[in-house]
Amino acid sequence: MGRDTFKTVRRTELLARLELLDGMIHEEATRADLIREMGWDTTPYEQRSELLKVTRQHYVALLTQLLLDMEASDADRGAAPRGVPL
Repeated sequence: MGRDTFKTVRRTELLARLELLDGMIHEEATRADLIREMGWDTTPYEQRSELLKVTRQHYVALLTQLLLDMEASDADRGAAPRGVPL
């Protein structure tokens, strides 16, 4: 497996993880809203939501760096840039 193949697989994995994190963040927000409507403490749900958002930011940073590396590799070979799919 070549270097570009690994980077393509990694990019696909990061995009899939971002999609899952977006779903989890939405679910936590929905839970927090429901718990808030019941008059209960939402602190654990809000803390979990914050952790998920921070995790998402890290994945976005990783994906951005990977795409920049891929573009640099393409530029070294004279290929057209791939662009950032965010």
